Amino acid sequence: MSASQASVCQAFSRRSVLKGGALLGAMSLAACGNPDETRPPPVAGGGSGEVVVRDGGGAWGDAQRKAFFAPFEKETGIKVVPAPSGGQPQLRAAILSGKPGMDVADVGGGNIGAWEQEGLLQKIDYAKWKDPALRTQFMPFKSSEFRVPSIIFAVQLAFDETVTGGPLQSWADLWDTKKFPGKRSMHPADAPGGGVYEISLLADGVDPAKLYPLDMERALRKLSQLKPDILKFWGSGAESVQLIIDKQVSAVAAWNGRVDTAVSKGAKNVQSSWQQALLQVDYWAIPKGAQNVPAAQQFIDFVIQPKAQAEFAKLITYAPTLPQAYNYIPEDRQKLLATAPQYKDKIIVFDPEFWATKNSEGKPMPEVAGDMWQKWLTS
Repeated sequence: MSASQASVCQAFSRRSVLKGGALLGAMSLAACGNPDETRPPPVAGGGSGEVVVRDGGGAWGDAQRKAFFAPFEKETGIKVVPAPSGGQPQLRAAILSGKPGMDVADVGGGNIGAWEQEGLLQKIDYAKWKDPALRTQFMPFKSSEFRVPSIIFAVQLAFDETVTGGPLQSWADLWDTKKFPGKRSMHPADAPGGGVYEISLLADGVDPAKLYPLDMERALRKLSQLKPDILKFWGSGAESVQLIIDKQVSAVAAWNGRVDTAVSKGAKNVQSSWQQALLQVDYWAIPKGAQNVPAAQQFIDFVIQPKAQAEFAKLITYAPTLPQAYNYIPEDRQKLLATAPQYKDKIIVFDPEFWATKNSEGKPMPEVAGDMWQKWLTS
């Protein structure tokens, strides 16, 4: 184990690490495959010589194609068909209909538990992995019978100092429009992936160690204080940062990969802070009803390998889920990743297990959050 890997392991082996999430978000997609005459041969165990994989879109999708899709096709001869990115409510509905439209889904940490409980996912065949021991080595978010951690990212403060007059260092600063003027934006609170309930409570002074279980009513009361200064709730990761670049808002809660991509492309007016950044996770999963399960199993095994994860992290600043991947990532790149050791005392780890619980009426927490959000919007 290298020094950098050891630091990452040490940084995240504490307590039972919480896992990340988002409400139901990918899309009912019919994957358009190639004509039969150009299809690769069938995969051993059944299915066709292709695999339909959820495409993250934008910079994320570009990184997937370069680090995962193309190398997998070259090594296996199995064609990867990207499935357009969309909302997880639509994907859930598609799975329930028996036609998920993809073989490999990317499911947010806030939804994964509920989807497991509903029987929407198929088991991962760890026994057929090149190295089955990797199953127990993911951190800080763990694998399960139905899920494999795919990426780690963070919801962080992003801002334009030329408008705010100084750097924002806490979520309370996002709410302080007198000291840091300008309009605000964040993800809609209908999904756990934007971390809106969490950051609202942190802005209200909740101790990070006592963040969960979330007091959702308190979070929305705090959000109401900021409501007059919210220009809009952004609809995509790309839009979140574009709002700053276009000077429509002065500060946002945004995913770190989108922030870094904008900066790398010359967005000089975009700054960010790791203070109180909310660490989150997405998972690879195989939807019930997938048509090419053997190829899907093979694809997941390929993309979780440390070298493959490292190549992905070199293209977009979403951190690897296996600490071993840091052995293959240059040190100057490591400092841009959410699980870098220097951020361990600043970040707050999202809890997927909270989002997998149900309320007293038996309603899954993502659904509870969505219902409360809709009522808040119209209040």
